Amino acid sequence: MADSKQHHFSRGDVISRRYEIERELGSGLVGATYLARHISTGKPICLKVLRAGMVDDAPDRERYESAFARIRAIDQAGLIKLEEVGYHEGAAYFTEEYFESQNLRQLIDEYQAEQRSFTLQEACQIATNVLDAVAGLHDAEVVHRNLKPENVLVQSRRTGPGGKNIVRTVKVTDGGLAEMIRPQVFAQTYINRSEARYLAPEMGGFDQAGSPSADIYSVGVMLYELLVGQPPRGTYLSPTQLRGDLPEHIDDVVELALGANPEDRYPSARDMINDIQRSFSGEMEDVRTGPNIKRIAIAVGAGLAVLGLAGAYLETRETPDPVEDMRIADDQLRRAVAARTQTPTDEELRTKTEAHPEMLYIPNGPFVMGRLNQEDVTRVASRSEPIATEVTVGGFYIDRFEFPNRLQDKDGKPVRPVAKASWTEADNACRELGKRLCTEQEWEKACKGPANWIYSYGDSYDEEMCGRGIEATYNLGDAESCVSGYGVMGMSGGPREWTGSVSGQKGNRRVVKGGLRANNGRGSRCAFAVDESIGYADATLSFRCCLDDDAAPATPAPGSEPTQGDAPE
Repeated sequence: MADSKQHHFSRGDVISRRYEIERELGSGLVGATYLARHISTGKPICLKVLRAGMVDDAPDRERYESAFARIRAIDQAGLIKLEEVGYHEGAAYFTEEYFESQNLRQLIDEYQAEQRSFTLQEACQIATNVLDAVAGLHDAEVVHRNLKPENVLVQSRRTGPGGKNIVRTVKVTDGGLAEMIRPQVFAQTYINRSEARYLAPEMGGFDQAGSPSADIYSVGVMLYELLVGQPPRGTYLSPTQLRGDLPEHIDDVVELALGANPEDRYPSARDMINDIQRSFSGEMEDVRTGPNIKRIAIAVGAGLAVLGLAGAYLETRETPDPVEDMRIADDQLRRAVAARTQTPTDEELRTKTEAHPEMLYIPNGPFVMGRLNQEDVTRVASRSEPIATEVTVGGFYIDRFEFPNRLQDKDGKPVRPVAKASWTEADNACRELGKRLCTEQEWEKACKGPANWIYSYGDSYDEEMCGRGIEATYNLGDAESCVSGYGVMGMSGGPREWTGSVSGQKGNRRVVKGGLRANNGRGSRCAFAVDESIGYADATLSFRCCLDDDAAPATPAPGSEPTQGDAPE
């Protein structure tokens, strides 16, 4: 394994009698970066000193210097410009332009600390600038292979009256560094680092050459992180599932950039740029089938435009209705599940509800969990959502309404659902009443009802049934038609609701069901889900409680009478 010892320099040190060190800017994968001053010109420069062992023999030096000269010749404004290569006291180094800025990781951390989100325009502008720089590398047949927020430099300046507008200049650093250093040396230090989450799936190690599509994948990860605040992991939720203010087409852009196979991604960086730019001008094409299929479709369309007879023939054919085909498949699944569902008798239900009159009983048995086929075809769902499957849930009780689950307060006034509740507060509130938060499966089953509808009231979105969701305020019980087949109120309207189900592997996030700002047609579906940190709370977050089938009648602790919180705005 290569010696990872780092050469260190201090302020005032002179390198090769040409550069004077001013301060260290940071340390990265291959060495340390310093701000230095060119002694003869006074010009500030960046000086990168490689770790010992990176370039330690004649073949390494030849590779290093040859690749440096080739990368230096690339004329691309979005790339940090290389200047000189040299050696000092056995340490290999090179210089490049000094670009006063912060890296994208620092900017992301700054936004998160201030609880701000990048706007769609901000995120896409940064992504397209990175793609433009990467396109310059690809034109020279160079793959970056190490694109991540730390290697994207962002210079921000305020303009306009009162400095209200922010103009950003973006540059990519370390372009071509993978060409300059022996790949095996990179692989030994890279593959176990956290930055590997930006590495394309086919890049099993950093010693692989990769293709331009690997860089496109890396940009896709960064775009996703800019939009939702965290990089995608495993079977990730689409951006619109996590942010209701985003247009649906951004899901397509991300989905195509993050294709599992290189051939499923954009053919080039410029193709991704064009797709992002078209999305802002309303010219977004349906790219879900991937670039190869899209090109074939364009070619076939052009051919039919020329061959009038073929066009006339196609117009007379009976065209299948994909939505209808999906509905048939969905209904077959729902009928099969219904056939295995045992419905309690009226007497059994009456006995159950007498024990917990403020709750409803949901019987043991299977239901259809996840998005139905028709939800994907009609574009109310994303393909990243889990597809419908049969799931069996034990019997349980669920509150009729959102917390505090009553229609009047002690003075006889209408009650709004409690909001601005963190998961911890919601969990504690249910426990104080001798209950618990519902699981994700329980919540969705109660919403879908015995018929397994898409919404609590049916398969088609109808604003008249449950209103405008979290965009509107209401009192508990106001929307009498907003009721599921099990009698549960408000599940396709009103605030988002915490569940007790853990999301991810860290254990500090929980699944949230129902509600989506600015897209209630998507977010009020019973299958829709996002996740939030357990300490997060906003005006759209509420909850309701559940109980196990065999739970004894709840006896609230003294002083645990729930208080009304803020209503969703």
